[in-house]
Amino acid sequence: MRGEIRLQNRDIELLIFLGKYKIISLDNTRYIYGTVTYQEKRIVNLVRHNYIKRLKHRYISLGTKGKEYLIENGFEVRNHCRNENNIERLNVISDIASSLIHDNINFIPSWEMKKEDEPTSHSRRYIGKLNYYNKDEFLVYAIYNGKDDKYTKSVYYDIKKEHEYNNLIIFTNDIEKIVLHEKGFYFGKDNTILIPYNDYGKFLIRNNYKIRESIYLRLKELYKAQSTDFKFADLKVDDDNYIIVMPLINMEKLARLYYYFDDNEKYKYIHIFGLEEYKICKNER
Repeated sequence: MRGEIRLQNRDIELLIFLGKYKIISLDNTRYIYGTVTYQEKRIVNLVRHNYIKRLKHRYISLGTKGKEYLIENGFEVRNHCRNENNIERLNVISDIASSLIHDNINFIPSWEMKKEDEPTSHSRRYIGKLNYYNKDEFLVYAIYNGKDDKYTKSVYYDIKKEHEYNNLIIFTNDIEKIVLHEKGFYFGKDNTILIPYNDYGKFLIRNNYKIRESIYLRLKELYKAQSTDFKFADLKVDDDNYIIVMPLINMEKLARLYYYFDDNEKYKYIHIFGLEEYKICKNER
C-alpha cells in the first residue's frame, strides 16, 4: 500500500494550473516550481500517487486524485474541447501561460476573456491577454510552426477589427516573415511587438523592462546622450543624431519611422539599438 503524500504549495499550484489549462510540458514545470531539477522528484511522487499522469511527448495532465483534490477544495477543473485543432492551440496557450508565470505578469487565457453579454466567437485568433507590470495590457497572438500563410493573414484581419486593445504581442517562429509581410503588420496601435516563439523570446518578454532600462542607461553613458522630447526617439546625442532603444521589435514604431523618413526630405539621423538576435535586414537610410 502506498503511503500518503503531503502536497506542497508548488504542487498545489501545478494542480491548479492543470485544472485550468489541462496540460503542461515537463520542461515548463520549472516555471511553477522556480527550480532547475527539484520539480522532477516532486512530479515522480505526484504521478506515483495519481495526482497527475504522464502523456506523450513529455506532457503531463491531471490524475484522478488531482481532480478530486481540486474539486473538493473549490478549484476549477476545466473541460476542454478535444478537437485536434483546439488541442494544438491549447498546447501553445499552456506553453506561453506557464512560461509567463511571474510576480509582475498576469496571463489571462482567451476563454476567460469572453463577455457574458456577447456571443462566443470561434473565429477570433488571439490566445489571451497579458497584464504587464501593472502598467500595460497586451492582447496576445501566436503564429507557430504548422500555421500557413492563410492563418497568418487571418491573424492580420483579426487584429484589424480589434478596437479595444492598443497594445499587441505576437509570438512567432518566423520574425522576418511578419516584418516583411505584404499586408504590413502595423495597425495604428501604440505597440505591436514581435516575440520569437522560443525559450529566448519568452525570457525577453519576462525581462523586457529590465533589459530596456539597462540598454538605455548604457547608451546614455556611452554617448553622453540626453533625454529628448522628439517623439520618434528616446535619446538625443546632438541636434542631428538620435537614438531609439528597441530590444523587442515594435512594428508600430518602425511604421512611424518609415512615414517620418518618407514625409521629410531633411530628416534627423535615428539609430536603433536592439538585440543582435533581432537583426533582420539593414536599413538603407
